[in-house]
Amino acid sequence: MPNWKRAAIFGSFTAAALLIIKGHRLPGIIAAGVGAAVLASEYPDEMQSLWDRAPEYLERGTQILSTVSRIKERLEEQGPRVVSSIWRSATEY
Repeated sequence: MPNWKRAAIFGSFTAAALLIIKGHRLPGIIAAGVGAAVLASEYPDEMQSLWDRAPEYLERGTQILSTVSRIKERLEEQGPRVVSSIWRSATEY
């Protein structure tokens, strides 16, 4: 991969992260899109594979988020007792 493409990819992803952190969401998404487009132009086969597996990745992400949500609900129901008991059991190891 030519150096200018590497610089474009890393620069756009870095700019995207900084823009999103600073609260400029739309310009951050645009910058990330530019980086993704340059990356896709360099590795079209890998990007096609990623696109084909996207539903699987989304399903796994949804499962993880639902698990985290259930844990959060249990912690809210149980209150501080659970947090202290978890902390005690973790320090025993």
